[in-house]
Amino acid sequence: MRRRALARGDGAALATCRSFLALPGRRLYLQRDYCACEQCDLRNDIAVARDLLELAVHRLPPWPRRELEALLAWLDGELWRRTVPDPFAHRQPHRTGAWWHRRLYDLDHLL
Repeated sequence: MRRRALARGDGAALATCRSFLALPGRRLYLQRDYCACEQCDLRNDIAVARDLLELAVHRLPPWPRRELEALLAWLDGELWRRTVPDPFAHRQPHRTGAWWHRRLYDLDHLL
């Protein structure tokens, strides 16, 4: 049962990454949602989705791990290229961890 839930979460995380990177425009800004539930975070915040994929890659057997790592390398390259680093992320203690947490967020829709 737990493996099925993890697999569904992984699929949702990949879908979030793909839909985010499919957005038009040269530059993209990460987004948060009003709702702080796990499902909305996973669906709307690519950093949360990428965190889940990072956890999943370390739990897979060697062959699927290599396939996921290759996919993540492409996704990370696009994410790095199309998002903007946040120059003030180092001042925010909750923005630690992987590099994708230190990209600029679009918070206009929260105002």
